[in-house]
Amino acid sequence: MGDHQDGVLRIGWATRNITPEKRVVLGAQHKMRISEGVDGPVTATALALSAGLAADEAVIFVSCDLGSFRHYWYDQNDFLVLVQESIRERDPAIDVERVVLNATHTHTAPNTLNGRFGDAAPEGVMTADECMEFVRARIADAAVEAWRDRKTGGIGFGLGTAVVGHNRRATYFVADTSRKGGAVIGGLTRMYGDTNDPAFSHIEGYEDHYVDLLYTFDDSKNLTGVVVNLACPAQETEMGMKVSADFWHEVREEIRKRHGAHVQVLAQCSAAGDQSPHRLWYKMAEERMLKLRGLSMRQEIGRRLANAMDDVMPAARANIQHDLPLKHLVRTIQLPRWLVTDEDAKQVQSDLSKLEAEAASGVNNYRLMRPCRRVLERYATQKESPFVPMDLHVIRLGDIAFATNRFELFLDYGVRIKSRSPAVQTFLVQLAANVGWTGNYLPSERAVVNQGYGSSVYNAEIGPEGGQVIVEETVKTLNELWRN
Repeated sequence: MGDHQDGVLRIGWATRNITPEKRVVLGAQHKMRISEGVDGPVTATALALSAGLAADEAVIFVSCDLGSFRHYWYDQNDFLVLVQESIRERDPAIDVERVVLNATHTHTAPNTLNGRFGDAAPEGVMTADECMEFVRARIADAAVEAWRDRKTGGIGFGLGTAVVGHNRRATYFVADTSRKGGAVIGGLTRMYGDTNDPAFSHIEGYEDHYVDLLYTFDDSKNLTGVVVNLACPAQETEMGMKVSADFWHEVREEIRKRHGAHVQVLAQCSAAGDQSPHRLWYKMAEERMLKLRGLSMRQEIGRRLANAMDDVMPAARANIQHDLPLKHLVRTIQLPRWLVTDEDAKQVQSDLSKLEAEAASGVNNYRLMRPCRRVLERYATQKESPFVPMDLHVIRLGDIAFATNRFELFLDYGVRIKSRSPAVQTFLVQLAANVGWTGNYLPSERAVVNQGYGSSVYNAEIGPEGGQVIVEETVKTLNELWRN
């Protein structure tokens, strides 16, 4: 994958529409939803960067409007491997280890995961296998086209701000003692909890309103594309019934309206496991402003991010770089499992028994029974396999860095990495495709203490100990790139 001009930056862009023409099962949530149309296309956008002669001086970022990257629950021949195979078929010269896939985590994308809801897709609706074949072919097409279409150019970067993501965990003075087996346990914190409650104390965690921006330009200083990285998943209309990229559709529309239809927009979600675009307080004030402006919240987010881009771009364009170091390291790190205790296993077995009794009476509890069974399987095997592997991509591009993880990583870990990084700006990329399981929550220490959805053994395979390993290994690798 090396170039023939040492040190000269080459840039390629490509995009593919990954919206199926037929009806699909929508991914995420706890019950099957069949799409009722399209509310903006879901896309795969690829950015290829290379500089120099060495094969490791290259990266192909591919951002996908998907919930996560999963196709099989247990088979390690998973989404990433299938996409890599498709890329090799199209161009064997591409080093597929240099391809970084990330999901925007929209909850209204086609479902590619077999058995997500237990029931088979109704007749006339695309199956998970059909969606997978459709999506992976177009992801591979975008990656290959971006690589082959690289041309000399330059990059500029900068830091903006936009209020998009909010911490979604409300904490109370009094613990909730109820529980819902397979998904939620009680505690002091509830995801999307009611803040109009006398028992409400505070929002659990920090919020990050920074927007990391990387602009690409051709040799005439014309804007060709922008990477927009922020700590928020694409979930403003997550309960919708139409296929949608969520607010990223409006972001792209607004940026292209201002700068031209040719401008590519690559979306990245930074560490944001406890963030979302939903407001937990001051809702009436936000709704009033939307009505006064005549905008939906998705359109408002598009306006805010386009404004951040416009605010930073003059400074970025005045400091375009064409010749700069590009280094890409890929390492497999070992994360300690969140161990299931004897008490945990006993409670989970009790929950599962209740759910199975409900299922016998005709209730579809598959989405709740499955995590119970996974916890019990972990309990049975955790002594023999106490660690879980994760591929870590760390890229240096001049004074900025990119670092990936495969989780819904709580914001605290992202703040730790960025605070200790030697880079001027560090673009963290969560929900990056890995072989095997991708998409678990990875809660912070305070979240585990407070409990609630997203911070229990039901929905987190790795706990705070493993989260800190990600921090230390990422910072260690960043320092190594800067020393070299």
